[in-house]
Amino acid sequence: MGQEGQVSHGFSKEIIMGLLSKIARRKMDEKVAPYASDKETLEVGAYGRPSYGRYFPNKVGLDIRNGPGVDVVSSVYGLPFDDSSFDIVLCMVVLEHLEDPKKAIAEMLRVLRPGGKILISVPFLFPIHDSPNDFWRFTKYGLRVLFKDWNIVELSAETNFNETFAVLLQRVGYQTKFYANPIFKVCIFSLAWILARIPTMTKNIYGNIEKSVLEPEAFTSSFFLVACKKK
Repeated sequence: MGQEGQVSHGFSKEIIMGLLSKIARRKMDEKVAPYASDKETLEVGAYGRPSYGRYFPNKVGLDIRNGPGVDVVSSVYGLPFDDSSFDIVLCMVVLEHLEDPKKAIAEMLRVLRPGGKILISVPFLFPIHDSPNDFWRFTKYGLRVLFKDWNIVELSAETNFNETFAVLLQRVGYQTKFYANPIFKVCIFSLAWILARIPTMTKNIYGNIEKSVLEPEAFTSSFFLVACKKK
């Protein structure tokens, strides 16, 4: 292959990788990055996610199966650690896959030191994934109830209106097979890429159809929560 062909191939590959890059993962990383720390950290549901090591170099990865990113194989319902063992717990897109999230949260609270932080990401407007082990979707009000015994530091939407539709379009591309020409899937990923990068199209967003209660985070793919264990 000549130099021109190599450049063209590399450019095409870069475009494809850009289109396929998960918007939801990028937005989640943007939320996590400001909380980077070299303190002792536990990541629950660490399988296949070694990337968080760049934010938390002293991280212990835990999952129910062994594999990339996993240091300890265990259930979250019985963490094999003493009380107050960690300063930070990461639980990113995991709670929706747990049959008993309250019990899991109680265990994560137990292994956190007083004043320690938990970082949570949970889906809201997001398709069923990892079937059949996908049980819950969480509103910000539900998260406040689940973490009522914690000090909530941050509770925010991970995506705006446009980005949410972009995330959903990407999931259509990832989770479906089409009868149509394969170029249709390329169009879906391209539209998602564009949507995620243009200014939001909405002026106001409401939490009811009467449009009497403003709810700017009503259309988000996920919520991000940071909470501290009370001292």
